[in-house]
Amino acid sequence: MKILISLAISMLLLNHPVVSAQTQRIVSADGSLTEIVFALGREALLVGVDTTSGFPVQATRLPQIGYKRNISAEGVLSLEPKVLIATQDSGPDNVLRQIEAAGVEVLRYSAEPSLNAVREKILLVAKLVDRQAQGEQLWQRIEQNVVVARRNFSPIENRVRVLFVLSMASGSPVVSGTHTQAAEMIHLAGGVNAAVGFTGYKSMPIEAVIAAQPDIILMMDRTGDHGSSKTLLQGPGFNMTPAGRAQRLVTMDGMKMLGFGPRIAEAISELGRAFYPDKQGLAIQ
Repeated sequence: MKILISLAISMLLLNHPVVSAQTQRIVSADGSLTEIVFALGREALLVGVDTTSGFPVQATRLPQIGYKRNISAEGVLSLEPKVLIATQDSGPDNVLRQIEAAGVEVLRYSAEPSLNAVREKILLVAKLVDRQAQGEQLWQRIEQNVVVARRNFSPIENRVRVLFVLSMASGSPVVSGTHTQAAEMIHLAGGVNAAVGFTGYKSMPIEAVIAAQPDIILMMDRTGDHGSSKTLLQGPGFNMTPAGRAQRLVTMDGMKMLGFGPRIAEAISELGRAFYPDKQGLAIQ
């Protein structure tokens, strides 16, 4: 399988464009892609970003084109870019087609929640910005750090059950099922996704929350309608779970946790230590 993945990435690299001296104007419609450009030291090529591009802080000072899944064609075109980089879940598609029809090269990268997708994004963006050697080095460092981050958690037999809560909708939490970024991060950090039987993010009845018996509630660290940790864990249903009784809630910056970008090893390490505080993970290099 690894050989097939490597061959697929090699083919993508072979056909991927490189930014020339005449096309050094890039707009990013995804926070993980923005982070990669910065990690490669090519942030000077960026003339605009989407609202998920919150790291590093310098990215927030660039002109914004809206949320990655609802970007503005006018906002993008006003920046006069030569290239728009996005992921497969960026959009809407009709807006991307409109931008492409205006003469902007639109490049879309994998949105799969996997380490292979992280590798693919890094290597392809590195080629685009003419930093292939640095891209290889960046990926190798991340891959090594992921191994280090997971080392102390891999032998654990009694794994914690983790319920990722995206938001609260009319009293029912919207949680992460299988085949999601949150589910994969829970797995990578040594936990077990407590929400089973469905894919994607869906509303979960309080009765199902109780039945899932999560040991930990996982959420994005942000303000909004998801409720504070205190009210959530003490709320109906949640207070009848091991997580509620033990007041175990873990939060993390959403892009860091779910973006599958250059900070993924750091995110895995932090989540693993939060899931298993008695296990002392090794420091990320």
